[in-house]
Amino acid sequence: MNSTPAQQQNSCATFSVQSNETPIAGRSCSKSWLEMAVVFAALLVFFWRPIDDYDIWFYMVQGREVAATGKIPDTIFYLLPLLDQPATYIEWGFGLIYHWAYALGGYAGMAALNATLRAAMLALAYGAAMGKRERLHPVALSVLALVAWWMTSRINYRAETALLLAMAATLWALEKYAVQGGRRWLLIIPLSGWLLIQLHPSVALLLPLLGAYAVELCFAPPHGSTRSQVVLTLVAVALVTLALACINPYGWQQVAVPFNYLSSAQELMAGITEFLPVMETEYADVYVFMVVCAVLAMFVQRERRISGSLLVILFGTLTFLYVRNIGLFALLLLGPLVRSALRFSPVVISSRMRYAGAFVVLAALLALPVWQKQLGSGPMPGAFPEKSAAYLEQRLPGGNVLNFYDYGGFLAWALGSKFMIFVDGHDTGTNRAVELHDAIFRADAGWENIVAQYRIDAIFTPTVMQFSGRVIPLVGQLSNNSQWRLVVRENSGLLFLRADLAGEEGLDKRQIWEQMLEQAQHELDTYPDHADAWAAIATAHQALGNDAKAEEARQQYLRLSKQAQ
Repeated sequence: MNSTPAQQQNSCATFSVQSNETPIAGRSCSKSWLEMAVVFAALLVFFWRPIDDYDIWFYMVQGREVAATGKIPDTIFYLLPLLDQPATYIEWGFGLIYHWAYALGGYAGMAALNATLRAAMLALAYGAAMGKRERLHPVALSVLALVAWWMTSRINYRAETALLLAMAATLWALEKYAVQGGRRWLLIIPLSGWLLIQLHPSVALLLPLLGAYAVELCFAPPHGSTRSQVVLTLVAVALVTLALACINPYGWQQVAVPFNYLSSAQELMAGITEFLPVMETEYADVYVFMVVCAVLAMFVQRERRISGSLLVILFGTLTFLYVRNIGLFALLLLGPLVRSALRFSPVVISSRMRYAGAFVVLAALLALPVWQKQLGSGPMPGAFPEKSAAYLEQRLPGGNVLNFYDYGGFLAWALGSKFMIFVDGHDTGTNRAVELHDAIFRADAGWENIVAQYRIDAIFTPTVMQFSGRVIPLVGQLSNNSQWRLVVRENSGLLFLRADLAGEEGLDKRQIWEQMLEQAQHELDTYPDHADAWAAIATAHQALGNDAKAEEARQQYLRLSKQAQ
């Protein structure tokens, strides 16, 4: 449908949703940028979140070391069993920029950087999907808000945010090339790939986007290009992107990291929650809804149907296999969902109605984190051992801390170089620290000898395993061991101090079992079919002398165990 001159002159009061190939004429660049600024500002506030992810802390430790020494460490410098062993820090750049943000603005600076990266990522992807259309359309904004909500679960302060930003920039550049035909836009892709590789070793995941658009544009080449020119151009861009990405401190090995991970995927899945299939996690229902939306979008949308379908199928499958990819899936769903939704919205909407609808959607987007009490900066209250770290800093001049795997990064960041921690999650493979950690927390025979060998001064541990709710055997051993005093109890876990260091200080060790009841119930609230949490509740009640409640919990454990079989 072609616009008449009158329609073009009055385009600020009307809204066409035909396609990127039939954009609204006469819209000023300044108005388009103003609309995008409004969207970006709303996303910035929406993503202003406290820290709830464990990984950011060991990135920060690495960034602090790089800033202090002026180089990337080539040995392990803060893990007690692995000191001075060779090491690589492949996300060094991500840790460095967050360390700088903290140095400049504290936790508020970190929140600002996190929100900016995520807002920029969605704003670019949204701009790519909308093309020349007006950005403040309530239907399109509703889809954007939905995708933003989907993405809050997996990419908060995570290094994958850099990948998502690079993917969004790639989509934006490819759309510019598809619509305008100018190859200069494609220069953005190698540049974003080079920046990405300094922050996260995932530049290879930009290649499927180039491949999908190469297939799409073979059927509808940009103006002035042939099919062969399109293919040659995008292949050249892919090669240049990979070549430029090799210019990093670790060379081509950094680019090859995702391929190396494929060979160890089964091992990783067995031990790390984020590598579980999505249907085995709390995100199963969200994923099913996303797949339903994706299927409908593939049938409805006309623009970019081929590229959109290929990318949705690929990243939907990756998410099905590994829950950690749900953010990628959500990002690549944005374009198909926006285009599909606009096909069913009115062709003409008055300016007043359009802006009123946009205001309602953006207001709801901003209200959601306030309602959920998820707006703010700094560590999420109760998520990390802040009280335990403060206690150790106040009471000890330094020392060696045995910590449960998940909390090593935070303790290393909070305690600084005066303390050595035992293990953290920066290396997902098996190493000596992980093996010793597992032996100690399983309370294997001889665990006390390992603790004595490494001169451990303090032990921090939760009472049950996250996700499964299984009892951590070491906790039971510490409850009956007079050489260890319970000195701090907080939501994230318990801090034990050597008796000779604690002196007369200490809490009643019955609080161990009260803590176990709380933490096991928390896991049941999230995963009500996990039988091991009921076993933990039974153990805690038994220790507290509540025999009737212990028996009731045991029956629940047996019932769920039979159902699982």
